[in-house]
Amino acid sequence: MRLSLRQAADRLEAIRTAEGTALPHNTRAELHRFLERLSLVRQQIRAIEQERERKLATGPAAENDPHAMVRLIARIIGIGIGVETADMLVHEILSRGLRDRRAVARYAGLTGSPDESGQRRRERGLARAGNARVRRGMIQLAWRFLSFQ
Repeated sequence: MRLSLRQAADRLEAIRTAEGTALPHNTRAELHRFLERLSLVRQQIRAIEQERERKLATGPAAENDPHAMVRLIARIIGIGIGVETADMLVHEILSRGLRDRRAVARYAGLTGSPDESGQRRRERGLARAGNARVRRGMIQLAWRFLSFQ
């Protein structure tokens, strides 16, 4: 029996173990507590997202304002970027005075990590230096871009 999270609390009593016995009382109570925590966290996330949307809607309309930049990036349809990622990109990268795309790559840690030993030269993947949050966001953005193309 597969449970959806909306119906999980109601159908928790009917769940049986592989042997066909009911779940122990402590296990059932613990699952109820986990579902209550999940509900609380979802409500808090929803409240934070609504507050962010409200701030973006009532923010100033200047072209170089961070709110306008977030709205502009979130409107890009071809890559499926949301308000959360757009907000992170604007506040972490675009608000800085970085010279060029190489500076952006260095800041995010998206440059190569060369391994030079004697005559051999090879790449070892991405460097781990830089802002990890930005690096994760940029990698997710690149995957979204590839999947929508």
